[in-house]
Amino acid sequence: MSTPVIWDRLHGVSLPTGYQVMGIDISQYQRNIDWKRVKQDRITGQPIRFVFIKATEGISRQDPLFPKYWQEAHAAGFACGAYHFFYSTRNPLLQAKNFENQVKLRAGDLPPVLDAEVTNHQPDSVIRHTMRIWLVEIQRYYGVKPIIYTNLSFYRKYVKGYFDDYPLWIAQHKATSNPKDMTNWLFWQISDEARIQGIPGHIDLNIFHGDLQDFRQICLPK
Repeated sequence: MSTPVIWDRLHGVSLPTGYQVMGIDISQYQRNIDWKRVKQDRITGQPIRFVFIKATEGISRQDPLFPKYWQEAHAAGFACGAYHFFYSTRNPLLQAKNFENQVKLRAGDLPPVLDAEVTNHQPDSVIRHTMRIWLVEIQRYYGVKPIIYTNLSFYRKYVKGYFDDYPLWIAQHKATSNPKDMTNWLFWQISDEARIQGIPGHIDLNIFHGDLQDFRQICLPK
């Protein structure tokens, strides 16, 4: 059955009811962000509590605004997470090193995220093998199990049944319920067209699967 939704005209998004912890994800494309106004915004009475920020891509690319956003979002009091855009055609250990060189996690941060959504026409086995190498190395380095971000079709073809022990961040926009074959999701990206106070243009909006106490428990211990 579908989850009841509320249309939030101010933010331009349909929100599944029953979720209290909300956040956004950003990259260099957001440009100028007024963090004070983001902090003041309320969506159905709830504040923005977390921010995922793109850190790296492949073996040699870094988001040029990551250091700035990382410092500013922490200073504004948000729980922060960093993600890496993954290519199965690139050396996964070098991709992990690229991320490790950029991201210094601290107490209260969210676990690292592997953004896996492109195949580059690689065989299924190669995609899964290279993903696992990155995930294992990142867990070794940071001492916490990473999160896998992906869309529904990629999840069903490459992730389901192979990475079931990893928490998920699923992108499924304009949906009224999360997929019934996905039980271990932590975050749900419900829209890529939300409007948030203090951020020009559209933004990705996410909800967390649990209450505020559950959310605090997945963050790195203080």
